[in-house]
Formats: sequence, structure tokens, C-alpha cells
Amino acid sequence: MRIILSVIGLMLFSASALLGLYLLNQGKFSGSEFIAFVVAFAVLGLVTSFSSEVQEFSIAGNIVKLKEVKKDAEKTIIELKSARTETFRFLLSLAKRYPGGWGSDSTVDTRLADFWFLHTQIVKFGCEKELSGKISEVLDNLLIGQLSSIGHSNNTVREKYHGKGITPSPGELTIEALDNESVLESAKRGVCKGSAEEIKKNLVVGLDEYKKLYDLRLALGEI
Repeated sequence: MRIILSVIGLMLFSASALLGLYLLNQGKFSGSEFIAFVVAFAVLGLVTSFSSEVQEFSIAGNIVKLKEVKKDAEKTIIELKSARTETFRFLLSLAKRYPGGWGSDSTVDTRLADFWFLHTQIVKFGCEKELSGKISEVLDNLLIGQLSSIGHSNNTVREKYHGKGITPSPGELTIEALDNESVLESAKRGVCKGSAEEIKKNLVVGLDEYKKLYDLRLALGEI
């Protein structure tokens, strides 16, 4: 019975993951919707797999009650939590991938909305400490990407940091990005239709996102 339930649970999760990827590629799902979809079915698949062994357990405050209790219930709960963590680890790997389509001149990396949604779920389920190493790895990647996005609207930032793998402090980056001479150079090459005021507004948005990533990276380094 345990083997049959495990197979059913695995099939349920695999089918949902494939369906989610298909819908994501077809543009039916946003990145955050895909993550929520996969996480929901991952939990459902795990509950199905271990339904013969657990009577009651809690995930993020939600109580799940099943029929039968066995002596190894605690072990089962640990296995469920481990599988949930590995699901998040897999989704973090996906968070580094750029979405399809044309590139953007925005000062905000297109991957950030999905990353922050995923990070919220990781914190909600109490997995941040266990996944701190993987999250830091993704943050290193996103910081470089965000720096590149800011560089789209600022020659100084692009020339100084592009391809160097360096992540300056938010304060240092702000001074360089908002330098009047640098902003005017960007305006001359047609960024934001030559509006220095709009360029500065966009840069401030991008710099705020960079600081959020940078601060989280520092915080995780202390865990």
C-alpha cells in the first residue's frame, strides 16, 4: 500500500510540474503563479504518499488529519518537511533563469518579482535558515543581474561593473548612478526619450531593488 501511494503521489507531483511548465511556456502562468501551483501540488502529492502512516500533522499552521497512526509518524513528518525543502531548492534554481521574450530596458531585473514571491513562501514555511546557502547563491546571481539592469540607463555603472562580477555597496552605487554628468550622458543617447528627470526616477527604483537584494544577502551571511 505504501509503495502504491508513493507512486500516486509522485505521479501527481510530476504531472502538476509538467503542466505548470507547459502553462508557463505558453504564457498562461506568471512566474509567481507557477511557483504557487507547483508548491501546492507538491504538498498534496506528499500527503498522498504518506497518508497510510500519519494521523495528523501541521504545515505552516494548517492541520492535516488522516486515518491511521503508526509508530514512525515522526519520521514521516521529517520526510515531508525534507521533501518540501527540496522542492523550494529546485524552485530557487529556476529563479535564476531569465524568462523568454525580448530583453527589457527597465532598471529592474525581470526575475525579481518571482524571486521575492518565492522567498516569502520560504520564510512562511520556516525554511529560510536551512536554505540560506542556496538563497545566497541566487542572490549573488540576481545582484549581478540587477546591476546590469541599472547599467542599461547609466553609462558609468555599465562601464565600471559589466562583466566584472563585482557588487558594490548600495551607497557607492547610488552616488555613481545618480551623478548628474552620467545621467546627462544617458539622456543624450536617448534613454527615457532624453528626459534626465525620468532617468533619475527609474534609477531610484532600480537602486531600491538592488539595496533590498544586498541587505538580504548580508543578513543571510550572518545566519
